[in-house]
Amino acid sequence: MRLTTTFLLSLLLITLGSIAITESADAQRLRRARSSPRAVIWRNPGDIKSRNLLYGPGSPQLAPVEPFTFIEESKKGESPKFDVKDARGVVWTVKLGEEAQAETVATRLVWSVGYFAQEAYYFDEARIENLPKLSRGRDFVLNDGIVVGARFEPERKHMTEGPTWDWDDNAFRGTRQLNGLKVLMILLNNYDARKDNNKIYYSRPGEAGRYEAHHYVSDLGASLGRSGGLGGKRTKNDLESFLSTRFVMGVEDGAVEFDYDTRPTKLGHLSVLYPPYYRGEVKKEKSMRGIPVAHARWIGSLLGQLTDEQLRDAFRAAHYNDAVMEGYVEALRDRINQLQQL
Repeated sequence: MRLTTTFLLSLLLITLGSIAITESADAQRLRRARSSPRAVIWRNPGDIKSRNLLYGPGSPQLAPVEPFTFIEESKKGESPKFDVKDARGVVWTVKLGEEAQAETVATRLVWSVGYFAQEAYYFDEARIENLPKLSRGRDFVLNDGIVVGARFEPERKHMTEGPTWDWDDNAFRGTRQLNGLKVLMILLNNYDARKDNNKIYYSRPGEAGRYEAHHYVSDLGASLGRSGGLGGKRTKNDLESFLSTRFVMGVEDGAVEFDYDTRPTKLGHLSVLYPPYYRGEVKKEKSMRGIPVAHARWIGSLLGQLTDEQLRDAFRAAHYNDAVMEGYVEALRDRINQLQQL
């Protein structure tokens, strides 16, 4: 009996040891996969005319579901933000202010031609349970915890945030895919296209079981206004100032010259008082120069496949009124035509 017990214990230890070794090997393979992920910045969008810009990278099934319960406020960035949990337990970052609508549109336009973009859902009004007195954005809060003009962005469990990536130092230097993304930032007049907003998110294993490092431009809300420079004050989500700016200025030495000067000219601005910020703006503008005509024309050919109705859907998703929506659609179509005619 004692011999049998000893034998069984030995067998159990051997089995557990084998499992431990197997688990250790699996863990090693997982670490190796994560240590050398496949860098991806663009995927062929397929039939662009069939892309749904009303939801963009999201869907009706993935949209936030009431009721929303307050978690905590965020002090990062210029816009008021806080986190909530919805009825399904999904955590969402709620952004208030003038960036909310512009970001909802920008994510859809970037996604429509094959780039990665975060989900964004816009609410004219949303009731937040247990909403405390916010340190920012009180102008967007009504009675009974109702906030107005809110963009919801989810935290997805399958996405793990990694480091930032640089416009000038990355795996895609010189490619039309990278330059096409730069053109999109200029087309949208996104004056906040700096390194800090360039995020890498690791996905589940893709081709050949490898993890993928998806390269995003996040925080696209500083768009659809004036980028700054000689045009004057930087604005976002402002049709009149968007219409006051130019786009393609010309071509020199095979590269397109764009109207993209994001340095504020007002004295007393942070860029004057804080030299590192100003140097960052100069570096960002330099990164957006030297885009070959062929690359600009390529992204123009993709954007040109979007119908006006698809463009309208992007603005309908952010609840723009008809007059403003039509103004933006006409302006974007003109910019797309400029790229196609290079």
